[in-house]
Amino acid sequence: MKSVFLIKTPLQLLNAIEAKHYFKLSKDDCIVIIMADRKSQPQIQALTESIDEWCDVVSLNEINLFFGSPFLKNITSIFGKLQQSKYFKRSFFYVPRLNKISRYLGDVEYIVVGYTNYVYMNHFINVTPHRELVFLDDGNGTLDLSEKRKNGFNKNSNIKLSKKIKLYGKRLIQGIKEQEEDKACFFTAYDISVRSTDRVVKNEFNYLRSNVDSLPTIDEAYFIGSPLSEITIITQDEYLTQLSKVKKYFGQKPLIYIAHRRDSAEKLDLIKNKLGIKVVLFDYPIEYQLAFIGPRPIVLASFYSAALDSCRLIFGDELKIISFRLNMENSIIREKVESIYASYEATINDNFIVESDY
Repeated sequence: MKSVFLIKTPLQLLNAIEAKHYFKLSKDDCIVIIMADRKSQPQIQALTESIDEWCDVVSLNEINLFFGSPFLKNITSIFGKLQQSKYFKRSFFYVPRLNKISRYLGDVEYIVVGYTNYVYMNHFINVTPHRELVFLDDGNGTLDLSEKRKNGFNKNSNIKLSKKIKLYGKRLIQGIKEQEEDKACFFTAYDISVRSTDRVVKNEFNYLRSNVDSLPTIDEAYFIGSPLSEITIITQDEYLTQLSKVKKYFGQKPLIYIAHRRDSAEKLDLIKNKLGIKVVLFDYPIEYQLAFIGPRPIVLASFYSAALDSCRLIFGDELKIISFRLNMENSIIREKVESIYASYEATINDNFIVESDY
């Protein structure tokens, strides 16, 4: 029986690999459907090409809509050329593509999803018979999801009217189904409590940890970037001011800024030329880069990032990790960010610290 992994980000793909190993799934039974945007696509492609874990890896837009298997590739007929046009790559065709996959596979063992707020992932869950649904970590969203499932929630309660109208239109015109699953498994690195019908499996990152001791280290500090100013959590000036304090904190130790795929070109240019910090964009997620590609820095830092949690579990005493606390007093998401820092502080030790005075 096949298992299907629906993936939208590089981190989800890393967690999918860990889940595949934990549940002892055969490569021949595992299919990855990539639903990423263009900014996430390069890292996901690099990762799937480096790791031979799946019997099929296919972008949702490449699913064959017409005759034969949905996983047929390089179709040379007029139908094959037609469905590769921009018109057939619109989101309107996601539902028929997902429906075709569902009909072709029939019952599946696991459906593993990484972004539970994505309507098309939820649609596939609803139309495909499965033995178990598994939620992967994607940033800190797992914390919110577990609480919402415990307390009961309306998926549309906190979204703008314009988006609600768009969602209703998708349901009406595309036939999207979004019924919440009664029970699910959280495959997570976080310590969470769940409702009685759900269960938790701890992601210990055993696959990534298997290679930790084989790579050299360098006397540098890596700072994981994030698009906080791009999504208006703080201003760009505030971001650069805080980052300059981080640089001062490390003194003479070389500081390398690891760019996020959603960092703006303008901000990266200012970090490089105004702050004098070297900027690097890795081909792989930071967890895989440090565990399998190397070299590994002596210190890994960020303001806050899901990668701090995962790297703490992967590298343990082999890597010092620092979270530099941001002042979020006037932020509309202050409570959410403070809960993240609180979770960090609960795990403080000699190699994992939260730095407030810098």
